[in-house]
Amino acid sequence: MRRLRATEETGPLGRSQSNHAKQEVTQAGAFLAWLASRGRAIGQCQQANIHAWHTEKLATRRPAHTFLRWCMKTGRMPRLTVLPQVITQDQAPLHQHRRLAMLRRILNDDSLPLWSRIVATLVLVHAQPVSRIVRLTIDGITDDGVTVTVRLDDPPSPLPEPVADLMRAYILSRQHLPYASSRSSHWLFPGRQPGQPMNPVSLQVHRRGIGVPPQRGRASAIRQLVLQTPAPVIAKALGYHDRECLINGGSVDHGDAK
Repeated sequence: MRRLRATEETGPLGRSQSNHAKQEVTQAGAFLAWLASRGRAIGQCQQANIHAWHTEKLATRRPAHTFLRWCMKTGRMPRLTVLPQVITQDQAPLHQHRRLAMLRRILNDDSLPLWSRIVATLVLVHAQPVSRIVRLTIDGITDDGVTVTVRLDDPPSPLPEPVADLMRAYILSRQHLPYASSRSSHWLFPGRQPGQPMNPVSLQVHRRGIGVPPQRGRASAIRQLVLQTPAPVIAKALGYHDRECLINGGSVDHGDAK
């Protein structure tokens, strides 16, 4: 809160900064729950627990660095070594040729549901995590007859063709969803439970099932985007924190990119 208040003194907070703070709080809670499941409180945390947290289910772990350092500084846990997040080969960004090949397959595979193809493109083109995709609303999609945009942050991001045509077709198809509650839902991707969006865990499994690795796909998309546009601009458009774009995009020379 001190950090956010200090930032706010220099100008209004952006959504990406708020989202980053929320993610830190979420990861702190996840770590505490994980630690409790092993019969330990934060004051009993050991170095082996830190190592285990980073190595178990590596693809879905995020470091709770800010929280852990605060706990150590305030005496709530022993002084331990906080490990940096290491990108393994499984997490490394997809090669650009492979990402484009995935996009071509997804865009041309009429056997896949429309919603599935749109979600895949939001991962591979706009670098969106599944947890954020399921929270998109129907009001966040605008179509002026020429351009279709999706509100990921401010300003809304335009959808390239043929993704825009897929989105138009999907919006029309919602009128024929089997559940009346889904047809009237404000969620872009309504779930089976009334008033609820799709389950992100099920959606994540589905993404992998059709050959689109969410983490690596997002990292590859960010890397390509920051080759064309400075990281702060990309972060603002996609609802990311600036550092997330820099970390995932790597060190980029925009002169060379041109």
